[in-house]
Amino acid sequence: MDFINQAFDQFVKVLRVALSLILAPLAVALGASSSVMRMHGEGAIVAERRAYDHDNDRLLLGAYNNGLSENYAILPALAREAGLDFLVSWVADNEDFLDKCDEAGIGVIAKGYNGNPSFMSLPAADARWMDLTPETYKKHPALWGDDFVDEPFTPHFKDLANYVDHYNTLNTGRMLYINLLPIHNEKDSVIPLWIKILFPLTNYCYDKFDSYRRHIGEYIRHIDNDYISVDHYPYRVDGTSADWLDNLDMLAEACRDTNRDLWVITQAAGNEVHHVDGENNRYCDKKSDQLQQGYACMAFGARAIVYACFQDGWWDAESHMLTADGERTATYYAVQAANAEFAPFAKKYGEYAWRGAYVVNGMKVAGSYFGVLSNGLPKGERLPVKSSDGLLVGCFDAEQGGGKAYVIANMNELLDKKTAACTVTFPQGKQVTVYGGGRIDTYEAGGAVMLTLAPGDGRFITVG
Repeated sequence: MDFINQAFDQFVKVLRVALSLILAPLAVALGASSSVMRMHGEGAIVAERRAYDHDNDRLLLGAYNNGLSENYAILPALAREAGLDFLVSWVADNEDFLDKCDEAGIGVIAKGYNGNPSFMSLPAADARWMDLTPETYKKHPALWGDDFVDEPFTPHFKDLANYVDHYNTLNTGRMLYINLLPIHNEKDSVIPLWIKILFPLTNYCYDKFDSYRRHIGEYIRHIDNDYISVDHYPYRVDGTSADWLDNLDMLAEACRDTNRDLWVITQAAGNEVHHVDGENNRYCDKKSDQLQQGYACMAFGARAIVYACFQDGWWDAESHMLTADGERTATYYAVQAANAEFAPFAKKYGEYAWRGAYVVNGMKVAGSYFGVLSNGLPKGERLPVKSSDGLLVGCFDAEQGGGKAYVIANMNELLDKKTAACTVTFPQGKQVTVYGGGRIDTYEAGGAVMLTLAPGDGRFITVG
């Protein structure tokens, strides 16, 4: 029965991918679109860039820590040892924790320090947010910002905007942190009937995606923050969430077109150790789990990767990076190993602005429902890539100097443990530098470069 179900699911995916590709020219001609900005971007705020006390001109690596244990004093050093830059953590009035973070060089987006955070609701129960003034706002050298609300629903955005606007007038050099829900179907669809008739089973008429595009559209219309953050935990015991890359694609497009950074809270926890039938989130205690999530996020231009969870959080406590007693777990070492590969190019990565992304062999790409992306990257800006594997490719322009950069990720299903091979052709005469796999390789004259990517692995590549 499992084999029959898997075969049927694969057949349906093939049909979705084929229809999305075949009908794309007709959709363009008739004005149908699966783009966030074209469908729901009218009136969006082009965000004002904030001057923060912390350095956000590079890839930032953090972790989510819901609460503080009695052994909190050991956390900053362990965070630094794992290659982290910051924690999103409960603090309240614990100045000693902040002091130890400062000593270890760890930033903190604090819960409960200047105001209590909310979950899926408005923060009206804590009047401190609107009462904050430049004089009453509590600063600390380790403080990067304040955790404000997690996963608010669309109707809250208009009211949240008042809090955000007030906080931004304080000019503290800190960020007010809002994290959005991952992709979900919150409202009835408003897709025109003619699109549903002409483009069945395609990315143009999927109600769940349209609902989430409107969710993002409302956020960028009301909230003047220079980032968008989301949590998406893609790894189930039976495979990869089918809409993971689509979720990142929608958010990345909105960030690109409204002058915002993308932050992603990734999965470093679970509630099933082994691969068994079902949809529970599995442990993410392999280096490949963290590499694939990291490279996938970077392929969409993410400026911050926030691992969840560090010590205190949700799901099985033994699956977090640290146990309640402060012992390192396999997840800790997986994150540490991935960060060690990201660190050599974290600063260089920050010198490039995301242009768009695309997939290669969409039917083989895990985490993409339709096997196509909608961020509007012109085909002329795509690298010539030859491969028989499922790949994700992110494209970037240098902020200065006219160079290019790319992220290429092995997006074969991780549970298949399949290495990806590809040949990428770069412009002749251009210097190509390939970061990843524990190496930095330089090709002085461009041309064809062969890459071999272990399961979940990827590469960051600069051209110029």
